[in-house]
Amino acid sequence: MKTIFLFLLFTLCLQANSAENRDTLFPNQWALQNNGQVILRKVSDLSRIEVKGIPGIDINWTDTSNYQAPNEEIIVAVLDSGLDIEHPDLKGRITDTKWNFLDGNINVADDMGHGTHVAGVIAANKNTIGIVGAADSRIKIMPIKVLSTQVNGFVYKGKLITDIIADAMVFAIQNGAKVINLSLGWPKLVDTLRVRNAFQMAEDKNVLVVAASGNNNKDLPTFPCAYETVVCVGAIDNRGELTDFSNHGSKVDMVAPGEYIVSTLPRLIESRVMRIKNYEVKSGSSQAAPFVTAALATLKLFNPNMTNEHARSVLFQTARSLNNENKRFVKFGMLDMKSMLNSTSVLAEKSFLIPMLKNVTEIHFNKSDLRFKINLPLKNISQQAFTGIVCADLQSDNVTLDQNCFDVKDIKDSGKVELALTGTIRKINSDSHIILKITIDGKSYLSTVVFTRNLNADSELQSFPIANASFSDMALISGERKLSRMVRVLDKFHKLNFPEYYFMEKNKQTASATVISLLTKENGKHVIKSILLPRVTKVLSIHRQDINLDGNLDYFIYALSADQKELLIVNLSQNLTPVFGKFSTWAFPLSTFEGLPIDGGQERFDWVAVTNKDLGRILVPSFYKAFELPELDNSKNILDRVVGKTPRLFFLNPSIVDNKVTLESRVFDSVQTMKILRKKLQLFSDQSLTLLKSIPQSVEQYSAGTIHALFSSSDENSSKFFEVLFSDKDMRINPIKTNLSISDSLIYPVVNSSDFILTTLLNRSSAEYLLLNQSEISTQSIVKQNWENPILNMIGAFNQNGEKLLFIESRYTISLTREGLASLDLPVYRDSSFPGANFSETLTPLLADGLPGVFVNSTLIFGERLYVMVAEENQFIRPMNLSVAIPDGCVPLTPEALEIHENYNFAFLCSDSSQNVTLKFLPML
Repeated sequence: MKTIFLFLLFTLCLQANSAENRDTLFPNQWALQNNGQVILRKVSDLSRIEVKGIPGIDINWTDTSNYQAPNEEIIVAVLDSGLDIEHPDLKGRITDTKWNFLDGNINVADDMGHGTHVAGVIAANKNTIGIVGAADSRIKIMPIKVLSTQVNGFVYKGKLITDIIADAMVFAIQNGAKVINLSLGWPKLVDTLRVRNAFQMAEDKNVLVVAASGNNNKDLPTFPCAYETVVCVGAIDNRGELTDFSNHGSKVDMVAPGEYIVSTLPRLIESRVMRIKNYEVKSGSSQAAPFVTAALATLKLFNPNMTNEHARSVLFQTARSLNNENKRFVKFGMLDMKSMLNSTSVLAEKSFLIPMLKNVTEIHFNKSDLRFKINLPLKNISQQAFTGIVCADLQSDNVTLDQNCFDVKDIKDSGKVELALTGTIRKINSDSHIILKITIDGKSYLSTVVFTRNLNADSELQSFPIANASFSDMALISGERKLSRMVRVLDKFHKLNFPEYYFMEKNKQTASATVISLLTKENGKHVIKSILLPRVTKVLSIHRQDINLDGNLDYFIYALSADQKELLIVNLSQNLTPVFGKFSTWAFPLSTFEGLPIDGGQERFDWVAVTNKDLGRILVPSFYKAFELPELDNSKNILDRVVGKTPRLFFLNPSIVDNKVTLESRVFDSVQTMKILRKKLQLFSDQSLTLLKSIPQSVEQYSAGTIHALFSSSDENSSKFFEVLFSDKDMRINPIKTNLSISDSLIYPVVNSSDFILTTLLNRSSAEYLLLNQSEISTQSIVKQNWENPILNMIGAFNQNGEKLLFIESRYTISLTREGLASLDLPVYRDSSFPGANFSETLTPLLADGLPGVFVNSTLIFGERLYVMVAEENQFIRPMNLSVAIPDGCVPLTPEALEIHENYNFAFLCSDSSQNVTLKFLPML
């Protein structure tokens, strides 16, 4: 019976597509039948280009709906944003079983449109309206809602989204689903044991799982694609090329059409691109995955006893090769539905050994001998035994394998073997990302591997014990989660040659007092000291600054009061005694003015000197902000008064009333000061004077208690620019020469000098970077990307031998740019495959052995790795010696410059089996 059925299937597949499809939008479905259709690709805010398809670049679709099958139906569970169950093109294709796992009811209404679009790709009816689904007409959709517009981040109503997905997986399996589509994903941070167990259950119950690869143009894993049993699908365009957004690499099994895909849209959501009710075009790996889901569901319909392993074998062996001349590759190739359905019996007679590459990513080595080992699992996913030669090659002259080829003997059906590839690193300061090529039976597989330094027994890792420390109060290690509970004490200008941290110990808190545990250095030893405060709701930050200008660094402690009505500042000396006696605690009433701008552990404000009749000459925070002008700085003359929120240069001024110090907001650019400034500049009444923005404070200006800002004056013919310096002693003006438009520029400090850079985003994909040089602003460089890789931010600027060097962050890349030279790019890894959430590697500018670089913490995304991108001569690389694995029993801290500020160190907080707690530092050399 099986042989006869497969013969019939072979015959019908040759003929099926000759039938006329009368669905109105079928001519737009290039993914099913590519006749050279043109799709529109957005290349700017206002324009699209036409991309003409290459005929035959499609899924090689075949319509099997008119042929008998052993199964009456196959259920595909779509775990997504729900489904419009009344959509006219999905009538009769939806199971009675449905569930909303977000709210615990049967309402699966789709408020995003994502789930309905995915379901239409699989199962839209072949009728006279709309589109045709890729699956056989006996395929039914089980809608399971795990997403909505109300899901923001990875927690919904106190429950982790991946745990919700785990419950949904179990529900789908127990209610008869044979294939599960997940056009979503998540980073390592929320990849829990519970969700992994659910995927293992699917495999044990012979339920196939298909997932979208994600849209971050990366070649490192995302979840659940990183699971070996999941079929991971990337996206191609109508010319057979990987889309700019699609993830790629050996973690992606195959690709399917994913750009400009026409499918169903909930009836209550407006079609914004097609402008056709109930239908829309979307792009993404989310749209590619359901084509593979449809093909596998159809395969299972006609082969009900086929195992997951056999189904994946047929799917992978029949994939068409992908053009990878641009070095972006996937493991197997493009979906070929007709070949997959027609080749089942033929492929049963062939052996098929594949490398299991999804968990082969980080390769550890010891610096002492530069040796490494790669454990390479191989698996036979066919029904025939494999005997043959397997060869491996690392495609770099900087590493070498001891042995390249291996004789593999008689691996049975579903059998496994693991090859031990050993070798030596020849050049440790070469790039840590290398392509591994595996050749089996004439077929080659590529994978990116990352060489990472093992620090567990590294002699260069320096350890400093901390007496009487409790590691559980200071950090958390739970499975793969390794997080510090300590907060860095902010030392903006690196006046200390050691880091300080603070944390809270629950058993020390009382109803009347808050106790801060401070990790500091005293007499050459790291110690924990207690700071006693009045009861506060939360300590927001601690800063080291010379508040009373006596030459010693004080503690400026910033907290939210117990009644949550005030922001409190407590000023303590380096010996933790009150700086100003009974006037050492300052209160700032909570209002819409908000508090100090602190972002990402960085002070987004400056320190300026003011003279106070009670406290003397002191430093206070100053920052640029749009808000109402304080009454004391406004004018009583109605003609001069400033009304509304305007950008101003604020500072917090303490005043003593009834023996209590209260902070009030004041500005340097008061109405009176602006009049004086206009007079100094000799401006006429028709010439405007505008504060454009504050300029980052240099260490010299900080020492003098001075801040500065950029002003412009203009009339109908021209604009002039000025740098104005403010302090409690005077106001100075420096003219700035430029013919450029800098009014909308952002200003960034240069990391290792007192200079600053102005940046202007010209459009989504290009930015101009300007440099102030001897009171003249000129163009440093213009950085250009493309529409899919928009410029996001400047990470940092450096002064290198008198030349300005910039690190620019875009969606997919970090660019190193120098004046007059082409940019050099390295990838930045993000994870946004879960709709509504975006996780990225953290990026910090620093100096590594004097070289400008970017420190990268990738642990939220994947692996246990910290690394540095450095500008070395004419290269931009990720050196192996600066690619390190987190030591056992340790959590990573931000890098630190210790005695030598030109060189940073990797930093860790660690605990050993005897509960001894240490700080550990590794110089970036």
